[in-house]
Amino acid sequence: MTSHFRDPRLFRFGPLQMLLALAALLCGLFMYAGVQTAAHNVRLSEERRDVEAEIAVLLAQQAELEGLRSYLGSDEYIEAIARSRFGLVRPGETAVLVDAPLTSEPARQPGERWWEALFDR
Repeated sequence: MTSHFRDPRLFRFGPLQMLLALAALLCGLFMYAGVQTAAHNVRLSEERRDVEAEIAVLLAQQAELEGLRSYLGSDEYIEAIARSRFGLVRPGETAVLVDAPLTSEPARQPGERWWEALFDR
């Protein structure tokens, strides 16, 4: 009787094959880690671009608000508010108050709606 233990048709998994399988596994893991790192870098660069755009908008708003603050604290603005709201008149000036007429058209009567004119109510 012959022994089945040394059949040449069966694949032998020796130390060299084990080393090659381990090397292939490590290459696969390194490739996966590289792809994950690249994807993470893309997400981070997109987020950085968004944050930089938001910073630019906020800097523009800050500049606008600083300009408004300096205008609101200026003598010209304070004088304009004092003239318009409180009627400030400097020495030598004459204050003139113009009363605008109310409206030229009479007040609408209760039955003067356009659909009432069309449908004779």
